[in-house]
Amino acid sequence: MTSDLSNFNRKIPLSTTDSLQISSIKLGKLELKDVVVNSRQAGIQLYEILQLTIQQLENSRRRRNSTRFPDTLPIASPARRLSEEVADYLADMSRRALQDTTIKAAARSLKILQMTCGDIPASMIDHRHIHQMWDLLRSSPPSLTTDPVLQRMTAEQLIALGKKLNVPAPAVATLELHRRMLTTFFQALVNTKAIPHSPMSAFRPVKASLLESSKSVERLLSTADVQKIFNRNTFAAWASKFPHRWWAPMIGLYTGARVNEVAQLKVTDIVQDQGTWCIAIRMTKDADLGGSTGQQSRQRLKGKSAIRMIPVHPALLHAGLLDFVADIRACGHPRLFPQLSAGVNKATGNSNARYSQALVIQLSNYFKDLGFPKGVGFHGFRHTLATELEAAGVNEEDIALITGHSISKKVPVLHSNYIHRSPKLVRERQIAALAKYNPSVVLPVYQRGQFKEKLGKGAKMYP
Repeated sequence: MTSDLSNFNRKIPLSTTDSLQISSIKLGKLELKDVVVNSRQAGIQLYEILQLTIQQLENSRRRRNSTRFPDTLPIASPARRLSEEVADYLADMSRRALQDTTIKAAARSLKILQMTCGDIPASMIDHRHIHQMWDLLRSSPPSLTTDPVLQRMTAEQLIALGKKLNVPAPAVATLELHRRMLTTFFQALVNTKAIPHSPMSAFRPVKASLLESSKSVERLLSTADVQKIFNRNTFAAWASKFPHRWWAPMIGLYTGARVNEVAQLKVTDIVQDQGTWCIAIRMTKDADLGGSTGQQSRQRLKGKSAIRMIPVHPALLHAGLLDFVADIRACGHPRLFPQLSAGVNKATGNSNARYSQALVIQLSNYFKDLGFPKGVGFHGFRHTLATELEAAGVNEEDIALITGHSISKKVPVLHSNYIHRSPKLVRERQIAALAKYNPSVVLPVYQRGQFKEKLGKGAKMYP
């Protein structure tokens, strides 16, 4: 007798048209005769019976000097189905308060996995299923996970249909996202001892390409680019429609903050600290939340390192930022940009916490009208500030104090728990760094009451 069933596993029928006939199988006291396997599902169940029998026999032989081994599952006890493991895994992601976009991405990857191998026991998924899933992803028909007709087809049929339609292969980044989602899922099952090992252990990340595309866009903005964006005539005409058009690009230029960090700012995020006016990048409670959804804030941050206070650059003070804040306070709305909506997830009722969506679209259209290529957007301000500060001799840690990037820590416990930065020292370092950043551009100056119509009674605003 041998415990190696790999050869048998390769013979399990891959489709309903294949069959496998076995005249006799004998393992210890277990004997099976005239076995006919006419589907992959039946083959997997037979494989489980044999594997568990072998494990039980081997454990009984290993007992020496009263040493006990854990009892195996009863013969033919089914492992949990993939659908059950997926449901629990996604529920746990929600429990951990992960972003909805992350949960949706994981759900899509796992749905494609189930379309590939069927709702088989999670313990029976191996590297061949993953290879077949890669084939399906490379030749997947449109609406793969939403079309009910496609969901009734086998993986082989879907791959053949995708090839017939000459579907373009997905981007490498898309395949890498699926790989990461599957790797995390199977590792969670390993950690809970639901499966003995992960079928993703052999699938390493794709090697980063060193090939430069002639179509790639340099997101760093030159002096001419910045001057074109804030041209007195074109910018004022475009930005005068909404407060977020007027102020968000200016704040982005002089803080290097991420677009959603700027779009979700509240009036209370413009504060004085250590005698300096600052913009606080943080998450605070929304008074109207905390009901049935359990959500407390519509703001979202990328990570802990994103929490910071950035001194308001003198150019923003000269442009009248504090006058605008005074107008917003008089209006009574809690946020700086009331015409931006966070959006609501229809499935959960929670806020999408994406105040930036409308701003990104509007700014993209403005850049397009100015002649910028596709791909140049708000993030260019962040690249520009970081690059200019580095060129001016500012060290990486001081740049990170402004941009909110994480710093590599040689001794993470020491840095996280024992080294506390003095707020006064941090503010001094930030101010010294920003003093070296002076883009060659003239900002328009805000006039009190400029957005009276948008901030007045009856104006459309979002919470």
